[in-house]
Amino acid sequence: MKTFTIERSQSGRGLAPRLAVGLLAVALAGCNTDSLVQLDDPDLITGAVARDTANIASLRNGVIYEFSRAVGGTAANNETPGLVGVTGLFADELWYASTFNSMQDIDRRSIVDLTNSDLTRVFQRIQRARNISEQALGQYAAAGKTNSVDAAMLTNFAGYSYIFLAENFCNGVPISTTTLTGDLTYGAPQSTQALLDSATNRFNSALALANAVGSTAATQQYAARVGIGRALLDAGRFTEAAAAVASVPTSFVFNAPYSENSTGQNNGVWYNINSEKRTSAASGEGVNGLVFFRRAARPTGSPANFNSTDPRVLVDSVGRGLSTTVPLYAQNKYPTRGTVIPVASGVEARLIEAEAALNKGTSAAYIPLLNTLRQSVGITTPLTDPGAGNPRVRQFFQERAFFLWLTAHRLSDLRRMIRQYGFTQDQVFPTGQTIFGSPYGSDVNLPIPFQERNNPEFTSGQCTDRNA
Repeated sequence: MKTFTIERSQSGRGLAPRLAVGLLAVALAGCNTDSLVQLDDPDLITGAVARDTANIASLRNGVIYEFSRAVGGTAANNETPGLVGVTGLFADELWYASTFNSMQDIDRRSIVDLTNSDLTRVFQRIQRARNISEQALGQYAAAGKTNSVDAAMLTNFAGYSYIFLAENFCNGVPISTTTLTGDLTYGAPQSTQALLDSATNRFNSALALANAVGSTAATQQYAARVGIGRALLDAGRFTEAAAAVASVPTSFVFNAPYSENSTGQNNGVWYNINSEKRTSAASGEGVNGLVFFRRAARPTGSPANFNSTDPRVLVDSVGRGLSTTVPLYAQNKYPTRGTVIPVASGVEARLIEAEAALNKGTSAAYIPLLNTLRQSVGITTPLTDPGAGNPRVRQFFQERAFFLWLTAHRLSDLRRMIRQYGFTQDQVFPTGQTIFGSPYGSDVNLPIPFQERNNPEFTSGQCTDRNA
């Protein structure tokens, strides 16, 4: 099977284009039953081949590859664990268990060195997934295949790429474009709200495309609806967000796929934690980190997931990380190198509805909705009302953290607790001392990497602001 990726620096600008082979043998899982088109004779795919609409399946496969490694990283060349891993470190889902300063800076929320390679890689991968998704859509239009499941899927990928940039990076992300001929258009910084608007526009387009196809595109319809709801939630438009996801079934899942076939296709979260022992699942990190599981050594002969106290967060103590002073807890949500990572789900749709019912802590109507979800995963103890205001808000976001653990939602949620609910950063982010003994900083989002300063439209060379 031929696929290709366009290597570009940062937001679509910088290096000359390089086309490279990538092998991908799995389709999006969950409710999507579409399969990737099998192509013979894997080989180098040149620019001319990429621009030929007869090879559109290769382009599609390349987009899937780029999007998946943006979400979860890969196992190639000691990669970082993608957006899931980096935002998990920055929040309270993971702590760093090795010695590289670049990842320790992310874990301590103090990214002063903007040449940080792990920050750069994540930013670059999201931008690449965004750009190549939209370039591929142009090829689908040229081939007369706009009304197709694949075109809807690519449009959803673009939408989620904008969401990732808006939720996790500071205000003022540059958006540049590179065509399949290598023509580069530098982009100016865009506000967080502008990114959310761009995401919503893509999701609305994906929904229209999927609706035109019909029932065979149900997965893309639901993925678009959850995306719309997520963007509206980020903007504080709770009632509209709940309405957007109302028709999404709770059983729905839209996944980023991974494969056991090669290191470039492996789930990088599994690789970074379970295989390389560079990062660990975290519990009670700093002063404010949620207690996700029991921190204790696993006795010999104890059952799997010994440290788990909740079926939504499956972990085991496995000794020490690469830094022998840091305890390591293996995550078992992604138990193999080929396990998919959910990007959107019906569970998330129900959580959006529950947050609308919460009404910023003035209503307890969210509790029955959460209890129904808890029962669906085998939790029989019901939640009770902790009291109006902040106690309800904290209870809701704790439940959301457990349901969406290690899916790149937590950093955005901590930011929303500050921005939309009035908490301060030292009330929601880990504070005090990190697991490796350094003080936490005060960053509440990821900055723009240094390399983006090559962009003449990015004249300030820095974020518009670093507010939540």
